[in-house]
Amino acid sequence: MAESLKKIGIILGVREGKLIAKLQKEVPLSTKVYNKDGKTIGKVARIFGPVKQPYAAIDGKGDSAMEIYVR
Repeated sequence: MAESLKKIGIILGVREGKLIAKLQKEVPLSTKVYNKDGKTIGKVARIFGPVKQPYAAIDGKGDSAMEIYVR
């Protein structure tokens, strides 16, 4: 894993063509997300759900990961 990456959540699955992730940390819309190797997965398109435990819909590039990270 690249040193500059910080884990922000886990991927739960795919819905309507977007990756759905449960977030552990708050991130702004359009934030780029990466896999553990530092490869870009996509951008946060929407945040929804409870404020204390939000979810994110991510516009993906076809690659998937179990955990997602930001720089």
